[in-house]
Amino acid sequence: MANGIIISIANNKGGTGKTATAVNLGHGLARLGKKILVVDNDHQANTTDILLNGVQTMSTLFELIDPNAEDVISPATCIYETQIKNLYCLPNIDTTSSLEPLLIKSASNGRTLYILRDRLRDYVRENFDVTVIDNPPNLGTFLILSLFASDFVIVPHQSGSKHSLTGLVRAINFIKGIRNEGNPDLRFLRLLITMVDRRTSICRSTISTAEKFLSENEIFKTTIPANTIFQQAESSGQTIIKYRQQASGAQAYIHLAKELVEILGTID
Repeated sequence: MANGIIISIANNKGGTGKTATAVNLGHGLARLGKKILVVDNDHQANTTDILLNGVQTMSTLFELIDPNAEDVISPATCIYETQIKNLYCLPNIDTTSSLEPLLIKSASNGRTLYILRDRLRDYVRENFDVTVIDNPPNLGTFLILSLFASDFVIVPHQSGSKHSLTGLVRAINFIKGIRNEGNPDLRFLRLLITMVDRRTSICRSTISTAEKFLSENEIFKTTIPANTIFQQAESSGQTIIKYRQQASGAQAYIHLAKELVEILGTID
């Protein structure tokens, strides 16, 4: 597997498991001995709360991507160790949302939408095996910043929602648009089917539809089960792997990390 890979977790629909995937996939990869960075690109800062629960942070994503900053800070100043070996986090704060109008206003200069790529990409490619970026549940400015900086995209897909397929189509088309217009290195990696409960007909139906829409090589073999322990782990400020490693959801993300490493080992 090549070093320095950057993966965005993206879907324009909320509740698909983006944050759970970012933090638990990151933890799963760290368990395999990989040096992992998780970037919180969502101003709701749920990833930050889980991975840096109680850690005092001086600099965050806000300082890194502020287009009006007089001095560009080093990414090293806003990356923090978590309590999990090999796992690091670049945190976010709610006021980062105030940067969006500034980013949009200054986008005409041709480089603003590359600001995360310009200020982060080289550093993380040199210092981490994999960087995972958690993104807000929309197709807005912050997701564009993330996709311009990334090599691959994983799209979580909620199996029990009839509306999630609409979000899936939009997300994949959006990824293709970014690839064509700004980041030719970007590739859709896999669909990750989450919140799986095969006892329900709507779950089985949405999985079947996704399998018809995408090829076998575009869907992870690992699926993530519906599990209330995810909420318990999040409320306690922990990954599910740390909170209860033997839980089915934790084991699923451990298997997902192994599957991802295998996939990345086959990609040039």
